[in-house]
Amino acid sequence: MGNKATKLSLPENISLNNVTAIVTGANRGIGYGITLALARMGATVILACRSQESAKESRRSIREYCILCEEEFQELKLQFMPLDLSSLRSIYKFIEDVKSLDKPIQLLICNAGIGNASQGYTEDGYERHFQINYLGHCLIALELLPIMNKSGEDIRIVQVSSLAHSMGKLDFNNVQGNKSYSRIQMYSNSKLFQIMFMFSLQQKITGSNIGILSVHPGVVATEINRNFQDSFLWRNFDNVLKGIGMMKDCKDGASSAIIAAVSPAFKGCSGIYISDRKCVATSKLSRNTGQQQKLWDYTIGLLKEYLSEESLKFVEEN
Repeated sequence: MGNKATKLSLPENISLNNVTAIVTGANRGIGYGITLALARMGATVILACRSQESAKESRRSIREYCILCEEEFQELKLQFMPLDLSSLRSIYKFIEDVKSLDKPIQLLICNAGIGNASQGYTEDGYERHFQINYLGHCLIALELLPIMNKSGEDIRIVQVSSLAHSMGKLDFNNVQGNKSYSRIQMYSNSKLFQIMFMFSLQQKITGSNIGILSVHPGVVATEINRNFQDSFLWRNFDNVLKGIGMMKDCKDGASSAIIAAVSPAFKGCSGIYISDRKCVATSKLSRNTGQQQKLWDYTIGLLKEYLSEESLKFVEEN
């Protein structure tokens, strides 16, 4: 079958045989790298993505990878569930599908996203970066909190964010890009909102078993970053990174998220931002508690018709 595959190093002595993980955007890029790692550690992984065909291809590729690495492994536990983050109806159906499994969920990896998208709006009327990168994941996380809290003592939500959050702005008059639109700004804003949501949720569920962490994966050769390459600035930056060996592949880019998800070092931790496997500070704006609360109120207001009484009560009581 050709040469051996380059092996993705995993955290040592960690078994996830009794763990169920959800990975959004599991079929490509960083999400694929995360799925590969979790599956190799024994987890049941729910591949939450739009296309069943691409999920099948990911399953085939992961099996082939393990064979090429000459690994002994039990049958890989990979399950596809359809999820389109540009549709709140699809997200709600996905949540109902997860709940119908009636099984513990120990890990939620909020990875799927878009970048550098031209101005456009979802079927729900929201700017695409805002809904796909941020709002949709908020709904999933909030609705799964009660289930996850009953799933064990070490439960984690991991957001794949970005250093770009430091360029983000919070202007409630232009959250949806109606006044002015910049592709990079909308992407950066969505990553800022993710981190602010992390801090808000951390404060509101301190009495739970759930930790929420965010990671910067580094500059990774994913479709999102390829989308930025029509920018003169990005093309030159991209070439420099490749020239000095700092452009990561998808498996390397997944490493911070994997560490955040499974490392014993982060057991019981919440409200942490990880870059290159180290805890680092987030932007000043992201840490502004007043702005965090305003964004929280805005977000809950948008999602109110989709949020169950159980999830709202859970946030209020923990």
